[in-house]
Amino acid sequence: MEQEIISAGIDIGTTTSQVIFSRLTLENHSYTAIPDVKIAKKEILYKSPIHFTPLRADGCIDEQALSGLLAEEYRRAQLRREQVTTGAVIITGESSRKQNARLAVQNISALAGDFVVATAGPDLESVLAGYGAGAAACSKHFSQPVANFDIGGGTTNVSVFLNGELQDAFALDIGGRLVRLAADHRVRYISARIQPLIREMGLSLQEGELARLPELRLLSDRFAEICAKICLDKPLTPVEGALFIGHANRPRPLPAVMFSGGVSECIYGPVPTAAGLSWDEVLTYGDIGPLVGEAFRRRFQAEPEVTLLQPQERIRATVIGAGSHAIHLSGSTVLMHDTWAPLKNIPVIRLDHPERPGTIVTEYRMKRAIYPKNQQVAIAFSGPGRSDYATLKQLAHSLVAATAGEHGLLLVVLEQDLAKALGLLMKRQAGGRRIICLDRIRALPGDYIDVGHSVAGTVPVIVKTLIFKS
Repeated sequence: MEQEIISAGIDIGTTTSQVIFSRLTLENHSYTAIPDVKIAKKEILYKSPIHFTPLRADGCIDEQALSGLLAEEYRRAQLRREQVTTGAVIITGESSRKQNARLAVQNISALAGDFVVATAGPDLESVLAGYGAGAAACSKHFSQPVANFDIGGGTTNVSVFLNGELQDAFALDIGGRLVRLAADHRVRYISARIQPLIREMGLSLQEGELARLPELRLLSDRFAEICAKICLDKPLTPVEGALFIGHANRPRPLPAVMFSGGVSECIYGPVPTAAGLSWDEVLTYGDIGPLVGEAFRRRFQAEPEVTLLQPQERIRATVIGAGSHAIHLSGSTVLMHDTWAPLKNIPVIRLDHPERPGTIVTEYRMKRAIYPKNQQVAIAFSGPGRSDYATLKQLAHSLVAATAGEHGLLLVVLEQDLAKALGLLMKRQAGGRRIICLDRIRALPGDYIDVGHSVAGTVPVIVKTLIFKS
């Protein structure tokens, strides 16, 4: 049995914002009363133009202008709000640091529909872009890690995958719009985050002063060199290391890379002449984005130790993650308390190896770091494999230990029909902590789930899947 729904993806970035509408064909593969709904087909119906993100005079997001932009894109796509069943509103880059970022994205979600809403911090944005660019899928065909560098206006967000699994996510204050230029070649803006690097390099760049093209090239080359050092696992200077946002990378060579984001259009686009970009070409977007793209292309095409890969998506890598949802019913033998429901838009952390209890704490905390500390998350996995008492007790102990110090619900969903037994074992060890444990639910990395009140002894769960990784 097939069903078609319309999905929207909305990405609000540092420099640009865009919208995508898709038609998703859902098929129920179940032969029982328990639905097993999967996405069978995806068709992009409409891609909006790339808009500059509207900002107010104080630098905050212009919510009214953004809402107007979105309403116009619905009109152009010939879609009404009620026709769009699901989707994702993602706010990324420096836009996610704006004071009104969360409120803006919630207001847009309310206008657009009942969507997944994520104010993507730098690590989460890295993961979204990595899936959208195709790095996760590509890594299944390499014996070594594959990294995606998503270079936007304000940040470079990096995700590392091995055999389809996330290995690392980090971000740097490197981007094409950190230096903005006027038509008369004067510097309109320099981000405070790169001022120490400019001083260390001895450059004369100053706001309001004429920019020298050779100095802009030197700065762009330094951005590319910093990322090359990371790929080659070479040490950074203290000033270079200070460009990491929140935390540094996990040291390891990255022998295969691809690039996405706005600047990637300049990396993979037409090759400039031997003399390099002219002033007219540099000023195309009023920033140094073209120079940064040119620098990354030269540096990585000439690096013998790093393979330069082609992404599936460039500037649209993040927005391709428009969401879809499928309803599942958890089993009747679960640990559930209706007063804690409903829960909406809970991001999923998928444990890849629950059969190895000794590694769960490390794996969970690495993946948990992508989300804010006060963010409610759901832990998902297939099952421990074995269902004997000793195995379940050790798994329960590891889950409680991994989440020690967290104050939200301990929300666990698994595919095996073991929720009641596992939930009771966790409850005995968790010292009164609130626990929900549900089974017969398959949730993957990047998914969001909603948990409803129990109905006829079962618990309805909506799994919202970001379609770029389906």
